[in-house]
Amino acid sequence: MVLIFEANFVPKIDKNYSHKMIKLAIPTKNNQVDNHFGHCEYFSIVELNDNREIVAQSTVESSKSCGCKTNLAEELAKAGVTLLLAGGIGQGAIDKLKSQNIEVLAGFNGPVETAIEKWKNHTYPAIVPICVEHHNCGH
Repeated sequence: MVLIFEANFVPKIDKNYSHKMIKLAIPTKNNQVDNHFGHCEYFSIVELNDNREIVAQSTVESSKSCGCKTNLAEELAKAGVTLLLAGGIGQGAIDKLKSQNIEVLAGFNGPVETAIEKWKNHTYPAIVPICVEHHNCGH
Protein backbone atom coordinates (compact mmCIF):
# COMPACT_ATOMS: atom_id res chain seq x y z
CA MET A 1 0.00 0.00 0.00
CA VAL A 2 1.20 3.51 -0.83
CA LEU A 3 -0.19 6.66 0.74
CA ILE A 4 -0.18 9.93 -1.12
CA PHE A 5 1.53 12.63 0.91
CA GLU A 6 0.56 16.16 -0.03
CA ALA A 7 3.36 18.59 0.59
CA ASN A 8 0.98 21.52 0.82
CA PHE A 9 2.98 23.01 3.65
CA VAL A 10 5.97 25.27 3.30
CA PRO A 11 8.77 24.60 5.79
CA LYS A 12 9.75 27.50 8.03
CA ILE A 13 12.97 27.80 6.11
CA ASP A 14 11.32 28.11 2.73
CA LYS A 15 9.28 30.96 1.17
CA ASN A 16 9.21 33.19 4.24
CA TYR A 17 12.89 32.59 4.80
CA SER A 18 14.13 34.23 7.99
CA HIS A 19 17.72 35.02 6.92
CA LYS A 20 19.64 32.37 8.75
CA MET A 21 22.01 29.62 7.79
CA ILE A 22 20.41 26.33 6.86
CA LYS A 23 21.87 22.86 6.82
CA LEU A 24 20.19 20.23 4.70
CA ALA A 25 20.81 16.55 4.10
CA ILE A 26 20.28 14.54 0.92
CA PRO A 27 20.40 10.70 0.80
CA THR A 28 23.01 10.11 -1.90
CA LYS A 29 24.39 7.36 -4.13
CA ASN A 30 27.02 8.21 -6.80
CA ASN A 31 26.31 11.96 -6.35
CA GLN A 32 22.65 11.35 -7.21
CA VAL A 33 19.65 11.62 -4.90
CA ASP A 34 19.11 8.01 -3.79
CA ASN A 35 15.62 6.75 -4.47
CA HIS A 36 15.55 4.86 -1.15
CA PHE A 37 16.39 6.89 1.97
CA GLY A 38 17.31 3.91 4.15
CA HIS A 39 19.68 2.33 1.64
CA CYS A 40 21.76 5.31 0.49
CA GLU A 41 25.57 5.17 0.37
CA TYR A 42 25.95 8.41 2.33
CA PHE A 43 24.22 11.69 3.12
CA SER A 44 25.33 14.87 1.38
CA ILE A 45 25.27 17.65 3.97
CA VAL A 46 25.01 21.13 2.50
CA GLU A 47 25.13 24.39 4.42
CA LEU A 48 23.67 27.50 2.82
CA ASN A 49 24.03 31.12 3.91
CA ASP A 50 21.21 33.65 4.11
CA ASN A 51 21.51 34.23 0.34
CA ARG A 52 21.04 30.48 -0.19
CA GLU A 53 24.60 30.12 -1.44
CA ILE A 54 26.48 26.94 -0.59
CA VAL A 55 29.14 27.74 1.99
CA ALA A 56 30.07 24.24 3.13
CA GLN A 57 29.61 20.64 2.02
CA SER A 58 30.38 17.36 3.72
CA THR A 59 29.14 13.81 3.91
CA VAL A 60 27.83 11.59 6.66
CA GLU A 61 28.18 7.86 6.26
CA SER A 62 24.96 5.89 6.04
CA SER A 63 24.30 3.03 8.43
CA LYS A 64 23.48 0.79 5.43
CA SER A 65 20.43 -0.51 7.28
CA CYS A 66 16.87 0.65 7.48
CA GLY A 67 16.74 4.39 8.19
CA CYS A 68 13.73 4.09 10.49
CA LYS A 69 15.51 1.57 12.75
CA THR A 70 18.72 3.50 13.39
CA ASN A 71 19.71 6.62 15.28
CA LEU A 72 20.34 8.44 12.00
CA ALA A 73 17.71 11.12 12.70
CA GLU A 74 19.42 11.96 15.98
CA GLU A 75 22.85 12.08 14.29
CA LEU A 76 21.59 14.42 11.56
CA ALA A 77 19.93 16.67 14.15
CA LYS A 78 23.14 16.82 16.20
CA ALA A 79 24.95 17.87 13.01
CA GLY A 80 22.52 20.79 12.69
CA VAL A 81 20.40 19.45 9.83
CA THR A 82 16.92 21.00 9.68
CA LEU A 83 15.74 19.84 6.24
CA LEU A 84 16.04 16.55 4.35
CA LEU A 85 15.46 16.35 0.59
CA ALA A 86 14.67 12.74 -0.29
CA GLY A 87 13.82 10.62 -3.28
CA GLY A 88 11.71 7.86 -1.77
CA ILE A 89 11.15 7.56 1.96
CA GLY A 90 8.88 5.64 4.30
CA GLN A 91 6.53 6.97 6.93
CA GLY A 92 8.61 5.48 9.78
CA ALA A 93 11.69 7.43 8.70
CA ILE A 94 9.64 10.60 8.22
CA ASP A 95 8.26 10.26 11.74
CA LYS A 96 11.75 9.77 13.25
CA LEU A 97 13.14 12.78 11.36
CA LYS A 98 10.23 15.01 12.31
CA SER A 99 10.65 13.98 15.96
CA GLN A 100 14.10 15.58 15.70
CA ASN A 101 12.67 18.76 14.12
CA ILE A 102 13.92 17.86 10.64
CA GLU A 103 11.45 18.74 7.88
CA VAL A 104 11.20 16.19 5.07
CA LEU A 105 10.48 16.86 1.41
CA ALA A 106 10.36 13.86 -0.93
CA GLY A 107 10.20 13.22 -4.66
CA PHE A 108 13.62 14.61 -5.58
CA ASN A 109 15.85 12.88 -8.13
CA GLY A 110 18.95 13.46 -10.22
CA PRO A 111 22.21 15.07 -9.16
CA VAL A 112 22.49 16.51 -5.66
CA GLU A 113 23.08 19.99 -7.09
CA THR A 114 19.84 19.75 -9.12
CA ALA A 115 17.86 18.77 -6.02
CA ILE A 116 19.20 21.83 -4.19
CA GLU A 117 18.26 24.10 -7.11
CA LYS A 118 14.75 22.59 -7.28
CA TRP A 119 14.33 23.30 -3.57
CA LYS A 120 15.64 26.86 -3.92
CA ASN A 121 13.32 27.52 -6.87
CA HIS A 122 10.28 25.76 -5.34
CA THR A 123 10.06 23.39 -8.33
CA TYR A 124 9.82 20.12 -6.42
CA PRO A 125 6.78 17.80 -6.55
CA ALA A 126 3.73 18.86 -4.53
CA ILE A 127 2.41 15.31 -4.21
CA VAL A 128 4.67 12.31 -3.73
CA PRO A 129 4.05 8.68 -2.74
CA ILE A 130 5.18 7.71 0.75
CA CYS A 131 5.80 4.07 1.60
CA VAL A 132 3.80 2.68 4.46
CA GLU A 133 4.73 -0.99 3.94
CA HIS A 134 8.30 -1.75 4.87
CA HIS A 135 10.40 -2.67 1.80
CA ASN A 136 7.40 -3.48 -0.44
CA CYS A 137 6.81 -0.21 -2.21
CA GLY A 138 8.99 -0.66 -5.28
CA HIS A 139 11.39 2.28 -4.94
